[in-house]
Amino acid sequence: MTTESVSGDVSAGVPRDVPGRTRALMLAAIVGAEFMLQLDGTIVNVALPALQSDLHLTVAGGSWVPNGFFLAFGGLLLFAGRLGDVLGHRKVFLAGVGLIVAASLVAGLAPNLEVLLAGRVLQGAGAAIAGPTGLALLAIVFQGERRQRAFGLYSTVTGLGASAGMVLGGLLTWAGGWRWSLLVNVPIGLVIMVLAARVPGKSSAPGMPRVLGVRSALLSTAALGAAVYGLVHAAERGWGDRWTLTALGAAVVLAAVLLLVDRRAAEPLLPPAVFAGRERAGAFLSLLLLAAVLTGFLIYLVQYLQGVLGFNALQSGLAILPFGLALLVSTQLLTKRIAKAGLKTRAVLGLVIVLAGVAWLTRLDGGSVYAVDVLAALVVMGLGVGVAIIPLNMIVLTTVPAEYAGVTAGVLQTALTIGGSLGLATMLIPLGTGSLADAISSVFAWACGALVIALVVALVFWYRPRRRGATPVAGN
Repeated sequence: MTTESVSGDVSAGVPRDVPGRTRALMLAAIVGAEFMLQLDGTIVNVALPALQSDLHLTVAGGSWVPNGFFLAFGGLLLFAGRLGDVLGHRKVFLAGVGLIVAASLVAGLAPNLEVLLAGRVLQGAGAAIAGPTGLALLAIVFQGERRQRAFGLYSTVTGLGASAGMVLGGLLTWAGGWRWSLLVNVPIGLVIMVLAARVPGKSSAPGMPRVLGVRSALLSTAALGAAVYGLVHAAERGWGDRWTLTALGAAVVLAAVLLLVDRRAAEPLLPPAVFAGRERAGAFLSLLLLAAVLTGFLIYLVQYLQGVLGFNALQSGLAILPFGLALLVSTQLLTKRIAKAGLKTRAVLGLVIVLAGVAWLTRLDGGSVYAVDVLAALVVMGLGVGVAIIPLNMIVLTTVPAEYAGVTAGVLQTALTIGGSLGLATMLIPLGTGSLADAISSVFAWACGALVIALVVALVFWYRPRRRGATPVAGN
């Protein structure tokens, strides 16, 4: 089954005669917003030393500048996705981008840490609102071959945004100071809002009034916030720390309560239809593990480049850039050549290629050279991610009923966020056993283990013999 036949019900109620120019504006707004969200996740990291010096912060105090963003972002994703399903994705998308613009002004002009953190938390909230609704719009508006091209561009921007954030953060901090790494969102966000005004909205189906489910929304926010906090704390203080264990324990309890409340709700926050089917479940888990590997790779490889090879912040960002460029080549050129293969086949192939790139990085030590020991692995990984990420996203988003597009996008981005935090915390374990030069190979050995698990999950969920009479959801 090819990608074109995996459309599900996601296009229900959406006009099919959208003019080409309007469709291009929609794509520009959605992709532009995703690029801005990816920038927000990494751009401040490079500016942290200058920020801490200017505001007289300790390292611990400065760490909450990125962490405050991720806590709000991770905690609100599910609720924000449901908000789009209930109120309309276009309206909520515009509100999210507008909140990012306002929050960026607050954070960029902050006179002290308290105001800065308030701005960063609001940025994270805006990103949580804009992210799932933009992704839902992408799945709803684009059909057939256009959908695959749109997902390809979206995936490319996702990969480029993280590395570009470090490069741009270094340039802006060098040219104008750390505040510009926050204020840059203002003009970008305003342009996105102008473009997004042309994106058609999506309402609930006629005769089907939707409810937000406030209790479930609050429980999901608390559970996800506790989980992200616990994983962030584990990356900083270790898995045995009291607050790490308390936060993760609270997340488990809150998640259990959420499931009980949701089961009794007339319209649950997490509808069973979102998780129904082995294809979607396998894709969710594979994306979570892939995010764990990529986030850990990005952070710990940069530390290696700076701490062992002696690169500065800007050089590190430029050194990671080949990964994004290879991803661009993969999603825009290579994907077209293998488009006839089924979604699941392409996803497995991509994971295998990523595994090959990460395995190459297990050779790193104190005597490694970037051009020989790092560059080739970055290119291979970028190609593999480009092959895998489009079919994984499409398996999740294009096979779900239209009324659940927003919350499904929220679950997908939650998996990526939790996976990223889990990767950072887990890969810290081998890193703590010795010097960075000696331990970096073990970090990537652990990453290889995560990718092997992802491949096993994919094979078990997707290729296990199907019960007689069952209907496949995605391509083979």
